Amino acid sequence: MMNNMIKRIAIPTLALSFMLMLPAKAVEPTAATGELRALPDSIAFQLPVNNYCSPEDSLDFSFQLSNTSANAADITLFFYKQDGTKFNAEGSSYREINSTLLPGKPFSLPGYATGLYHINFGNHIKCGDRAYLGRILVNSGTASLIARGWVAKGDQIEQVVVNNHNAFELMSPPLPSEKNRTEP
Repeated sequence: MMNNMIKRIAIPTLALSFMLMLPAKAVEPTAATGELRALPDSIAFQLPVNNYCSPEDSLDFSFQLSNTSANAADITLFFYKQDGTKFNAEGSSYREINSTLLPGKPFSLPGYATGLYHINFGNHIKCGDRAYLGRILVNSGTASLIARGWVAKGDQIEQVVVNNHNAFELMSPPLPSEKNRTEP
């Protein structure tokens, strides 16, 4: 009788203690559960302009942004100075290098289209106003983009690398009213 009583108490107690001792496994959302990881709404990149700069020793900065989708992309291109303030100078057009992008202003980039930006620091814009950081932000919907650029000083060319020269996707965050909405 005592054996039966011990078995009735000991077995559930041991089972419970093993449950408490085993570590919990984290459950991450997956596509199978209907939850997808959200895409970022922006991507940042550096501009390699930390070089000597003067009217006699100027820097050319050129940038191109292409839409890899058939759908238009609603985006904004930002450039920032060393102190973090926005650099919104209109780009220059010279010898078949035309600027079609205006930093800090939202625009729609048609499907498969490419926007261009070019400016000279030292001659066109003061060296102290150089942009050091860039950021591409999607304003609405999603965008599939690829971007690259260069900074030239004489014969020396430094690449502007965005996402390791690979295409990237951005998605605007849902509006507060959309976050709480449930699908029918």
